[in-house]
Amino acid sequence: MYEHLIFFDGECPFCHRAVRSIIEIDVNKRFIFAPLGGETAREILTGPQAPLKKANSLVLVEDYQSTERKFWIESRAVLRVYWLVGGWGLIGIFSFFPGFIGDPIYRWFAAHRHQFKLRIPDAPGPKERFLP
Repeated sequence: MYEHLIFFDGECPFCHRAVRSIIEIDVNKRFIFAPLGGETAREILTGPQAPLKKANSLVLVEDYQSTERKFWIESRAVLRVYWLVGGWGLIGIFSFFPGFIGDPIYRWFAAHRHQFKLRIPDAPGPKERFLP
């Protein structure tokens, strides 16, 4: 059922809303979620991926239960989510472009996202879609 894992900033209202949006379009339930500061991140983001825990980015772990995991950050992570959801291929096809095209915009937005004065929703989605 859940093939891919998305780590997000659990203290960011915009990130919570992004997770809700992904859950809405993920009709095949391919994604599961966990906060970057949580137990799951400590278990999976180790070794060469350890710096991703401090990334100012959503982190996508494609095929997270496999030994062939692929890690995506910044604009390519978001675009890859659309590719993997299916039906959103026109947007997702841009995940195959080099990151230097969309990453500056992503980095600017990530650096300023806390200025948007949004409230963290009570629950970003169904509890069964979240790991600790």
